[in-house]
Amino acid sequence: MSAIGGAFSDVLRGKNVGILMLLAAISLSGCGDQKKKAGKILARVNGDEITTLQLEAELQHAGGVAEENRMQPPAVRKQALEALIDRQVLLGEAMREKIDRDPKLLQIIERFKTQAIVQAYLESKGESLAKPSKAEIDAYFQDHPELFAHRKVLDIEQLAIAAQDFSEPLKAQMDTATSLNQMAAWLEQHKIAYVKTQLTYSSADLPAQIIGQIKKLGRNHLFVLQDGQQNLLCALTELRDSPVTGDIASAQIERYLLNKKMQEVAAAEIARLRSSAKLEYVDKSAGVVAEEAPVPGAANLSGKQAAVAGSQNRTREMAEVK
Repeated sequence: MSAIGGAFSDVLRGKNVGILMLLAAISLSGCGDQKKKAGKILARVNGDEITTLQLEAELQHAGGVAEENRMQPPAVRKQALEALIDRQVLLGEAMREKIDRDPKLLQIIERFKTQAIVQAYLESKGESLAKPSKAEIDAYFQDHPELFAHRKVLDIEQLAIAAQDFSEPLKAQMDTATSLNQMAAWLEQHKIAYVKTQLTYSSADLPAQIIGQIKKLGRNHLFVLQDGQQNLLCALTELRDSPVTGDIASAQIERYLLNKKMQEVAAAEIARLRSSAKLEYVDKSAGVVAEEAPVPGAANLSGKQAAVAGSQNRTREMAEVK
């Protein structure tokens, strides 16, 4: 058994998705009656109007600019209108039950409002940014063959267990087991809950050093990835080449480079504002000043009892290329 430091992004939990849906519903009435009356009226829900302006905004947020939305098929626009109606129905009931007055919800709304305003401000600072040139795009493509020309895809079978269940006896069993099926049987025998999955990663999803270590291990060799509050008992089932051409990657590289420039602008603006802000940490004993997170390192694969190293932040340069 070998241990490999892994890193993965957090996903939205069901509860958060529900809150976001409610916030989306509340936003229908948050703009005021004057905005509601703008544009052609498409529907009324218990007297509340839904207009073309709201529909165009819904389509725009769903993906694409307003000009493109007007050319979308009627079925797409109909679906968006029905979604607006569903939200308005939910909003009406939520207001009747006074959900909008819940202090916890008010805090969430304020947080999302603050984030939206800050995001809009930072985007305004990046409006003058020039799009990446063809030379920049080509250079990035050439400098990152592991993401494009030499891109690899890994099929990995996994048994996800809680981090606290990753015990010394389990490690010992991983050292002697020759398959995940044996590990699954051992987990069942010791009444340890697990979830079995088969996932596919590309060389854009994991650090290059970890990809190299997994490749050296070969197929069906057991190893461990750490994923936040759970450990993944893994076995590589297939490793194959999956190159991406420059033409296909061009648009995605452009978006990545532009986003990177935006991040640099945001970081510079934050640094500028913090330097002139009157900042005072009042309760220094509270321990709220977080220490800098350690940089995740690759685990040593030379011994069977290498310790699991990990990070909760996935280290990858560009994960959009499919």
